[in-house]
Amino acid sequence: MSKLIDAYNRTNGICFICGKPLPKNEKEWSVDHFIPQAIYKWTKDKEAKELIRSNENLFIVHAKCNYSKDSALPTKKAISQINADNKVKKTLNELYSKVQESVDEYRSIKQKTFALQDNKCAICGKALTLNNSTLRRINNNKNRSAKNAMCLCMNCNTQAGSSSQKNKMTVKAQDRNVKSKSKALATKKHK
Repeated sequence: MSKLIDAYNRTNGICFICGKPLPKNEKEWSVDHFIPQAIYKWTKDKEAKELIRSNENLFIVHAKCNYSKDSALPTKKAISQINADNKVKKTLNELYSKVQESVDEYRSIKQKTFALQDNKCAICGKALTLNNSTLRRINNNKNRSAKNAMCLCMNCNTQAGSSSQKNKMTVKAQDRNVKSKSKALATKKHK
C-alpha cells in the first residue's frame, strides 16, 4: 500500500483539520506533515529527522485546510483538537514527545527572527503572523542558525526556492535590515 493511501486510510478518509470527508481522487489531495518538514531542515537531531519524515507524520487533507493551517507549529493542545481517532492522536502525541525539543528550538529561532523583523517578511516587508511565516536561511552556504535566519511570507518563500531569485531577494532583505537597524538606533538616540 502506498504511503499516501495509508495516510488517507489512517483518518478514514476524513480531513483531520476540518473533519469533513476527503475526495476519493488522489489528484485532489493535499499532503500535510503534522510536524512541519521545515523543522526537519533545522534540527541536527537524527532521530527527530527520521520521525518528522515518517509515515506517522503524513496526512491527507483538503488543500484549503492545509493552506489555512499555514506554518502553524504543533502543540499537545493542537493534537487533542484534531479530527482523528484516539489511536492517531496517541501516535502523534508519542511522535511529538520525541521531537518536542527540535520543535521548541525551531519555534524559538522563528520567534526571535520574527520579532527582529518587526513581524514583517524579510523580503517584501508584508505584515505577517508567526503562523503564516516560514523560516529560511539567509545564506545557503552557511549553517542553519538564528544568525542565518529570516522569516518570509509564503509568496517570497516560494520564490526563494530558486537560488538565483533567492540571492536577489536576500540582497534586498539585507538592505531593508540595515535601514531598519539604522532607524532603530536613531530612535534610541532621540529618546
